[in-house]
Amino acid sequence: MFLPEGTTRYKPINIELVNMDKLMLSLEQDMFTGFLDFDTGDNQVVILFERGEILRSFSMGDGIPVLQSVNDILRDLYSGEVRGVLLPPEIVEMMACLLLCTPVHHNLSSYFTDFRTLLKSLEAQQFSGFVELETEGGVHYITMERGGPRSALHFSSGLLMKGAPALERIFYDVGRMQASISVYPPATLPLIEAFSTISLGLLSAYMDLKGKILTQKLWKRLSACAKNVEGVSAGTLEFRLEELPRDLWEREKILKTLMKCEITLFKSELGEEAAQALYRRLLEDVKSPIKEIFGGIL
Repeated sequence: MFLPEGTTRYKPINIELVNMDKLMLSLEQDMFTGFLDFDTGDNQVVILFERGEILRSFSMGDGIPVLQSVNDILRDLYSGEVRGVLLPPEIVEMMACLLLCTPVHHNLSSYFTDFRTLLKSLEAQQFSGFVELETEGGVHYITMERGGPRSALHFSSGLLMKGAPALERIFYDVGRMQASISVYPPATLPLIEAFSTISLGLLSAYMDLKGKILTQKLWKRLSACAKNVEGVSAGTLEFRLEELPRDLWEREKILKTLMKCEITLFKSELGEEAAQALYRRLLEDVKSPIKEIFGGIL
């Protein structure tokens, strides 16, 4: 995955001079959208934000991103520099999606691979997914559906173009300068199953502590989280999620919102430390990258 360059919010500063807790709080209060980039010399790690909330945290290593928890990242930072970069929300959301995908083509050079021929091949395959391009001018994205372009984003020098003008500009840029190209099929993740397992685990633990009657009362409060949420309704001690949107990104946003509501209520009932400890224990049995998706809620 390529790291786009937006508008500098924080110039590089030594990590040793930064109070990370205060920095994170400031980004949350400012509803920061973009990323923090930590360069330790041996590694590059990135924390991706949307409106002050952490979406993803990952290390770049040799250019292949590996998801990590924020706690793990911050715990291992001792030296190096950190900078902050502002990005449009559309770019941040695209990056968040690609971090869950596994590329079928990675860093193809347009010097050896004809871009139009590649797109014709994807068209013949009725390919659905994402095409990511890095040029000297920026990082750009094409969303494919059944072999054809459904949408496009062209991001260069802090300026964002969308739709048909973006697609036209992407072709223009690739025609006049070298590009690196990656192709990603959409990710398929059992988000609903993982959410339901964690939610049931929270309620079961609460019932063991407080009993059935208090658990039913708590569930009435939890059920309010489902009001006016697309595709969600409240059943008996569980959320009904069969009608959730098919789009993975939309599902993730809805399920994280519900989980945040649950965690907030459990904190009010059990105390912050006990609720967090219970949630982290339940996450231990969840596989990556879903573990990192729901783990970022804390």
